[in-house]
Amino acid sequence: MDNVLAMILGGGRGTRLHPLTKERSKPAVPLAGKYRLIDIPISNCLNSGIDQIFVLTQFLSQSLNQHISTTYHFDPYRRQGFISVLAAEQQTEGNATYDWYQGTADAIRKNMRHAERLKFHEFLILSGDHLYRMDYEQMIEEHRERGADITVSALVVSRKNVSELGVMDIDDHGHIERFVEKPDEPKIIDSLEIGPRFFKLRDEPVQKGLFLANMGVYVFNRKTLHDLLNKKDDQDFGKEILPHAIESGLKVYAHKFNGYWEDIGTIRAFFDANLALTDPIPKFDFFDEVDRIYTHARFLPPIKINGASFGRTLVADGCIIDHCDIFHSVIGIRSCIGVGSRLEHVIVMGNDYQPTEEKQKSFRDKNLPYVGIGKNCYIRQAIIDKDAHVGDGCKLVGGDQPDQSGENWTLRDGILCIHKGAIIPHGTELIFG
Repeated sequence: MDNVLAMILGGGRGTRLHPLTKERSKPAVPLAGKYRLIDIPISNCLNSGIDQIFVLTQFLSQSLNQHISTTYHFDPYRRQGFISVLAAEQQTEGNATYDWYQGTADAIRKNMRHAERLKFHEFLILSGDHLYRMDYEQMIEEHRERGADITVSALVVSRKNVSELGVMDIDDHGHIERFVEKPDEPKIIDSLEIGPRFFKLRDEPVQKGLFLANMGVYVFNRKTLHDLLNKKDDQDFGKEILPHAIESGLKVYAHKFNGYWEDIGTIRAFFDANLALTDPIPKFDFFDEVDRIYTHARFLPPIKINGASFGRTLVADGCIIDHCDIFHSVIGIRSCIGVGSRLEHVIVMGNDYQPTEEKQKSFRDKNLPYVGIGKNCYIRQAIIDKDAHVGDGCKLVGGDQPDQSGENWTLRDGILCIHKGAIIPHGTELIFG
């Protein structure tokens, strides 16, 4: 894997994840109480023996920079690994000036000058906002054995997911014959349905109504990627690069992935994926001792529980929980939850600092709620972003109403989101369900 360079795409403005992306880029959004979204592809790379990684971003990258710089370190005497953030920068070529990325392929194109001075045989291109565990080494070895120019990781999905993904049609040997990005015409969708022969060749039971979808994980040969990016001004891999590569006769293959994969690019998907981690046997397991998910080592104190009732809940380090009821929730690092509060289907992202007695007193002196969740609160179907102050006796309930927002909160996809650092006064009621 020393000949592979990974390039992780940080995505655009993250509008579908707003307000979680109001002050941070998508890859920096907290996950599962103590991780960040970027930890998933980086950990997959490290577990696959790939330790030379670029992360491409252009919006609100300070939090991401800080997380990567304080989390991932390599021994300079034993390995040549690196993880570098490449933010969008203004560039001049001839009389034209280029700055913002116009799509996934354009982001890679504008950073190829950083990659071309490094001698890699293959490029592994990844998305920064998906939740899955994958051994990229298997995919790369398959790519080499086939003599492929491009390999696309593919997942079997149902018809309801087709309009949001790129869908492909392959032959008996895995060669991609057709690729359609987010098809919406029924006839085209019908023509892309997986046939019985696909399952029989793999000794799997035949199923109807299934399709082979693009996961956003690509392996490109160096020359192939260089030629595709320079011959045309294609902006996006799914919409343009892959269809043009297939049409031009390049050897484009699918690598079938059989594990769990979730695109968490919306508030609803993010909410559901986090709470699914509390299942007795979750589809994505952070408890894997072999292929671990790495994150910042904070050396926080143990959780302090003065009295509480829990059900299907993850609780991260450094929390102080005081005689309350918590069900089907994720409680992030350094969270404080007051006496008599009840949380149901809630993500509390926690705090960036330990709310000591001295700091809490400073809030009391200013007649402000403490950082964390106050006393006797009822919160359901909500996300409480980092460093929020929720006062005593608040009722915060999400529900299936049209998207709307206030000064410190947003209702989106039925989820009530309390903004990062928001101050919610004592007795506030935001009830939408």
